[in-house]
Amino acid sequence: MDITVRVEVQYVAPENALIRDVLQMFRTPAWVRFMVRYISPHLKNAAPADKSVMDNLASWTVSGAKTPKVGSKRSITSVSPSSSCAQDCVICLSELQNGDEQFVSLPCGHEFHLPCIRSWLKLRSTCPSCRFQFRKAFSGSYAVRTLNSALLLKQEHRPLPKEEILNTCVGRETVRAVVNVTLSQIAAHAKQSQYPCVLNALMIHSNGDSFTEAAASDAALAKNSNSSNGDKETEDGGSNEPRSKRTRVA
Repeated sequence: MDITVRVEVQYVAPENALIRDVLQMFRTPAWVRFMVRYISPHLKNAAPADKSVMDNLASWTVSGAKTPKVGSKRSITSVSPSSSCAQDCVICLSELQNGDEQFVSLPCGHEFHLPCIRSWLKLRSTCPSCRFQFRKAFSGSYAVRTLNSALLLKQEHRPLPKEEILNTCVGRETVRAVVNVTLSQIAAHAKQSQYPCVLNALMIHSNGDSFTEAAASDAALAKNSNSSNGDKETEDGGSNEPRSKRTRVA
């Protein structure tokens, strides 16, 4: 099972660093380690509930008889029917109504509208009221399979040529990046070399346009070719360079 996490990060660039230096840093093992440390708390605290829990929600719906006492534990595989209750759904803050509208009574005894708790458990694996822990959708060891980092450019960068943007100094400035991390589950004793990592880096303008170092170099080469017959050297963007460095997430 693969997990994809999207986060926005900020950090202060080193002194005298250029934008091209920031992009190069996005392709280093140090950046992978930093991102793993950054997203690990998110993965542990915001894990969705397992599919088996989601499938059981329909069998936990109640619509009649007596409501069980809140806080009374029941088997996760068997939920006895119960009835209307005079309490609110803490997710939407609306009353749990009698009649045709179904609501769910969780094994911990707390009750919610079926659509509300279904949406909640797609993002979290605990009861909204008491933090009763359900089985998580993912657990075990994971390795970073791809890490795509997009540097968010400022408004003043839009009119500049791409090559000039690469050479812009951002030393000691706070730079922002949107990072998409894909993790793949791995065997407990698998070798790290079995899971190569792909590191990509690009730049995004405030209007959503994106480009890589290779595109900037190609644009500069084309411009120079039109004004001179001399040979020009370009820098290889290397945005898809594979890395063997792997980091596992439990």
